[in-house]
Amino acid sequence: MANKLTVGLAQIDCTLGAVEGNLQKHLSWIEKAREQGVELLLFPELSITGYRLLHLTSRVSCRIDESEIIRRLAEASGEMAVVVGLVEEGGQGVLYNSAVMLRAGQVVHVHRKLYLPTYGIFQEGRFFGPGQRLDLAPIAGEKLGLLICEDLWHPQLAQRLAADGGKVLGVLSAGPGRVGSGATLESQEIWECITRSTAVVNTSWLLYCNRVGWEEGSFYAGGSHVVRPGGQILCRAANFQEDLLVATLDLREVDRLRWRLPLLRAERADIEGPG
Repeated sequence: MANKLTVGLAQIDCTLGAVEGNLQKHLSWIEKAREQGVELLLFPELSITGYRLLHLTSRVSCRIDESEIIRRLAEASGEMAVVVGLVEEGGQGVLYNSAVMLRAGQVVHVHRKLYLPTYGIFQEGRFFGPGQRLDLAPIAGEKLGLLICEDLWHPQLAQRLAADGGKVLGVLSAGPGRVGSGATLESQEIWECITRSTAVVNTSWLLYCNRVGWEEGSFYAGGSHVVRPGGQILCRAANFQEDLLVATLDLREVDRLRWRLPLLRAERADIEGPG
């Protein structure tokens, strides 16, 4: 069992609906990550298709077991675990906002987004079905939990993954930028508040991979980052530009902190009252 894990966050822009062009970009960034010794590479939410698809959603969907796009990405992954975002067509034609982990030519894990924002500029509930299951994926002899954007705003999901042994939480995001009154983007401050608190209360490494670029009038600022189990930000990607953020995680930090700060072990299911 390895104590260290080298991760990469591929903070890329993607073109709405241009699956083949986006695929070529993925293949290029996979090679860049391989050159830097990355063992686990995350791309943003819906990285293969673009985010604000609306009525394009069904046109860019794929069945994972039949898709040429998936085959080519899986083949390119080699011994690296690569996580991409795409529109998955499931049974009975239901479409899902999914994160797919590929390694050694195989699909090793699929997470279907559980919480679909349908308010403000977000229209996901109109075009996607909600996922129904939460699972952990194997990585370097340990366990990885995957979530997609809005999923992280529902704390019980990260807690369940961590309580079941997840030491690393990976979050794929297409979080629109928002400018506030301060020097730092308001959207960045909010995301870092959520990622840092999630990491510390679940004593887990947290990887947040956001996209960049403009799409249908919205901008995506990037700001991908890695958070240590104690809640400190280890490193950040640049804002407003594509970037490959690479970091080496010491997985023993999780064990040491969970021994000193046994929050997960102390959780109770017998407390009566609301909820």
